[in-house]
Amino acid sequence: MNELTKQKFAALGKKTLQFLKTEYLTVGYLVAVFLCELTGVAVTSGKFYMTQPWLYMTFIALVCLASVYLNSHGKRYVLFVSALALNFMLDLAFIIIYDSTGTVFDYAMIKLHADAMAIVESVPISFTYVFVSAIIIALYCTLGQMLKKRMPEIKRKRYAAAVTSVALCAVFGANAMLVYFGNYKNDSNDLSYKLYQTETGTYSNKGIVGNFYNELARGLWFSDIKIGSLDELNDFVYQKTTTPSEFHGIAQGYNVVTVLCESFEWFTFLYDAQRYPNGYARAVTETGADVSELIDNLHTLFPNLYRFYESRSTVVLNNSYSLEKTDISENKSIIGNYPMFEYINYAYPDNSVPYSLPNILKELYGVESNSFHNGFKTFYNRNEHHTNALGFKSYTASEDMGMTDNDDGVGERNLDSQMFEQCKEQMFPTDRRFNTYITTITQHGQYAYRENLADNYKKLDSLGILPYDPDNDDANALRYYCAAGMDTDKAIGIMLDYLEENGLADKTIITLFGDHNGYYQGVSNYVKNIYSYKVDNYNELYRVPVMIKVGEQELGNRTIEKFTCVADIYPSLLDLLGITAFSNLTYGTSAFGEQTSILYSRAYDKFLTDKIYFNSLSHIIYQAHDVDEQYISDINDRALELLDKISHVNRIFAADFFAGENEKIFFDNLRRLNPLLDTDGSNDSL
Repeated sequence: MNELTKQKFAALGKKTLQFLKTEYLTVGYLVAVFLCELTGVAVTSGKFYMTQPWLYMTFIALVCLASVYLNSHGKRYVLFVSALALNFMLDLAFIIIYDSTGTVFDYAMIKLHADAMAIVESVPISFTYVFVSAIIIALYCTLGQMLKKRMPEIKRKRYAAAVTSVALCAVFGANAMLVYFGNYKNDSNDLSYKLYQTETGTYSNKGIVGNFYNELARGLWFSDIKIGSLDELNDFVYQKTTTPSEFHGIAQGYNVVTVLCESFEWFTFLYDAQRYPNGYARAVTETGADVSELIDNLHTLFPNLYRFYESRSTVVLNNSYSLEKTDISENKSIIGNYPMFEYINYAYPDNSVPYSLPNILKELYGVESNSFHNGFKTFYNRNEHHTNALGFKSYTASEDMGMTDNDDGVGERNLDSQMFEQCKEQMFPTDRRFNTYITTITQHGQYAYRENLADNYKKLDSLGILPYDPDNDDANALRYYCAAGMDTDKAIGIMLDYLEENGLADKTIITLFGDHNGYYQGVSNYVKNIYSYKVDNYNELYRVPVMIKVGEQELGNRTIEKFTCVADIYPSLLDLLGITAFSNLTYGTSAFGEQTSILYSRAYDKFLTDKIYFNSLSHIIYQAHDVDEQYISDINDRALELLDKISHVNRIFAADFFAGENEKIFFDNLRRLNPLLDTDGSNDSL
């Protein structure tokens, strides 16, 4: 190295040292804010990096450039501490949402603000994030307070303000371009990009603050649904019809009862050592309990769920999955679809939805439909959405039942058994054909001691099942969960007894299904011992019960092993009732047919079958060992078909396509598909 080069390096080092002496606060802020943000990314995604940090970096640059306008270290110190605190609070808020719901923030969540606390339910503070960030911020505050008094006085250089202003404009421009080029390609009418995108659906892409800002920008400027040609939309709706299965019409003229059991899992009442090693099987492995005696005791604790499950009239969908929140599962089971970018209970509560099961049954048979839920009347805006859009004549909630125990999270929950006992005459009328939809709440998290379930704890203890363990919070959460399931079992018994006593059992389809897994407090993870994508059975985490009892027909306790999901419930019911519908409006297929669906989760932005779980085919999170190229090719085709349906459903809701004359056209077309149905509007006799 020659002398001139040495001098240049020396001069550069001197300038760098001089810069650091006057910019300790700026450099410290950059280090602190990135460490805090990356810690937040790590606790939500498990990755201590961001693949697309550029948008987030523009915010940091704006703060740093803004500090140049301040003429004292004290003022800059206040700015940087305030910016750090704001970053911390935003990160913490979205980490809490993620830990509570498992979902990354998207713009449509803003419409859930009225139900925010009830949806989040608990406030699970991430100890790791708070502890690490608190240390980082405390160090910055302490060192900054010390150093700001020792740093040389700020000397403004000539043209500094002008240069800073130009830099600010450049950063604003870069920010706008990043937002634009990150969102312009997202065509609402061509969702195929979802299948090949590089986004992972986690905060490891843009960071927590970057994602928040991008979602706000997307929602405000890039979320308009392009309605396009209404003629093309009309052609798409009526292009295809559902394919009848071997069970088509075996329940024609039946009543319909659908019970969405909140957080219902098979391990509520079943013993399965392989699938649920930390469930009831734990008593066998730890105490050597007799398996047959344990199963007998479970029949004692859950007599009605076993009565339903073991009935020769019940079809068990043994390979069914759900990766949704309650409101989405509820809608999919009633209308068979759900748009991608909105929460329809809030965005479209007054839309015309003639293809909902209540509206179809009313139009074709004159059947009256009613909905019941022992939760708050306005929660998820059900009081408007159910009666306006979905076609239920009434929606009965906890306030109408005189219940007062429905709280905002931990503690008492309204009892399902109380709701069924109190409302059974309205739910299952004896003088007319009916369609009744019931959403339960007792098994809803959080799982803690509840006074109104005290007798159930005593029953568990009397049989030595799931005893309280002061050193195992996971085991105790399962105890409280299963005790709540015992009340749901009691409710099912009230329903079955009433239907049988009033001669309705042989003419009623009853569907019991879990809206999602027991994700509260990680109960499902604990029971199934699944904590990582890197296990052989990861998708088992989302396997939930679906059972359909078809009157008292001798079906031989039929079990269906093909992949099904919550979107298959609606077409399955239409199939049993003998109703042919328009299949482009349904995301799923009849469970009794040969076709197999694929699940796209609106809540989690993931695709799922029993063998694969992915955000995009370029980012497959989990796949079973037997997944080969042919299976991937098949998934690609099925996913593209589903995305095409979703894009059209987006347009249907955004345009309120079936309003006015189009509703009449729909019913006219539906009747032409089903010429044998009664057309006089009278009720079928029971």
